[in-house]
Formats: sequence, structure tokens, C-alpha cells
Amino acid sequence: MIEVEKGVFITSDLSCYNRFIKKIKTPEDWVSIKITDDFCMTDRKNIVFGCSIGKKIDGWQFRLMDYIGYNRLHQRNIIVLVSINDYNDASKVYDGHTIDDRELRSHEPEVLVHSTTWENYRMIKEDECLKSWNMLKRTLPTFENEPIGLLLGDPDDISDYIMLGTGVSGEIVVLSKQKGEICMDCDVEYTPGARIYFDSRVLANQGLLERDGLHYKVKDQLPLHLSIFIATLENVTIDGKITPKTFAAAADEAFEKMRTTL
Repeated sequence: MIEVEKGVFITSDLSCYNRFIKKIKTPEDWVSIKITDDFCMTDRKNIVFGCSIGKKIDGWQFRLMDYIGYNRLHQRNIIVLVSINDYNDASKVYDGHTIDDRELRSHEPEVLVHSTTWENYRMIKEDECLKSWNMLKRTLPTFENEPIGLLLGDPDDISDYIMLGTGVSGEIVVLSKQKGEICMDCDVEYTPGARIYFDSRVLANQGLLERDGLHYKVKDQLPLHLSIFIATLENVTIDGKITPKTFAAAADEAFEKMRTTL
């Protein structure tokens, strides 16, 4: 295992990784990331929080270096399971970039979405902004007992952010909140709240967008007036079962229809 920069340890030897990680006394101060040869991108919790990113994912070099940069910002040590050549390649590609680049990168989505429950959406409209879980808890002590990400082993600082994404992932969060447990089945019936769309380029240009290698997010609060479309059951029609998959698809279709008429 090689320390290539302060707090960043590189190894391509999984057995070395396993021996090292078992000796860690303060797992909250450590994270890990593994670079693979496939399309996969997952997170996991095995003694320390970690994730895997495949080299067939566009921009994997940026994701790797964003992951390192974000976790160094939060004073965590990072174990990187990768060849030294791949690490050097990623460092070269990333040169001059940071986790809060104000330009959207070529591989990044032009539109990002935040999904929330109907109850939380009512608070968002009243406050005229989206707030992180931690900010909501500070201003409203009776808010949820704990963030759903706690069940995934997310680091505490994740709750300082409004999480943004694409596809059905945000609806899975809403479903999981309603069930009180992590549920990854996007075909289960649920009650959608609001699916709020943002222009990624605008968020980046205004210095609001942060990256951590796995997520796109905004710290503390995000003004609602920056949204470009909000989908709810009031303006989205679904025939048949209402599930995370069907609501996300219908909402995206309504968004695209709105965008093409502008």
C-alpha cells in the first residue's frame, strides 16, 4: 500500500486492503473506493464506507478524483483500490478541476432532479427553498427522527446537502422513507410527492453544485425559484399502478414535453 498524497492510500492488492482495513480503529475517519473494469457504480458499508466505480462509466476519472477531493475536504483518509497507472491517468485528466467546478463537464447530466414527499414539498413551498436534512432538523426539532441515508451507512456530512440525481433514484428515497426502511424495488406502489427539476449548468455556474464522486448536491439550501419544472400528481397523469418507475417516467415525459414547447 502506497501513500501517494497525504491521507490517500493506493493498493491494487485486495488482500493487502483487507488486512489494512481490519486494523482501523476509527472507521468514521476512513472511506474506500474501488475502480473496476465494468459499468457498475455502487456504494457499500464494510467496516468503512466505500464504493465501486467502473471504468466503462463516462468520466470515471473525474468521479474518482471528486471522491478523493470531497473526502479529503472532510478530513477523511481514503483507501483507493486501483492500479498506479489508472490513478496517474485520473490525476492527469482531473488536473485543474475541483469538486465545485463552475462549468458543467461533458459527461455530466444537463438536468438534475430532487424528489421529496408531499409533506416536505409543502414545507419547501412555504420556505421557498429546499433545505438539507440537518438544516431542517435545526429549525424544526420535530422533523424526522433520522435521515434515511443513515440506514445506508452514509457519513454524517451527507445530511448537510440537498441531494440531486437522475432516473428513478430520488423516488426510491421517497419510497424508502414511506416504508421506514431501504426498499430498492422500483415497481412497488407508493405515494409520490414532488419531483423538482434543475438546470445543472445554472447550479454549477452559480457555484452551488458540489460533487463527491457518487452524487451531485447543494449544501444547506437551494432556492426553489431556480427550479425549471416541478412534477406532482396534479400535473402528471399515470395509467395503472403508481410506482417509483412509472411516476419518474411520466414526470420526465411531462418535463420533456414542457421543454420542447418553450
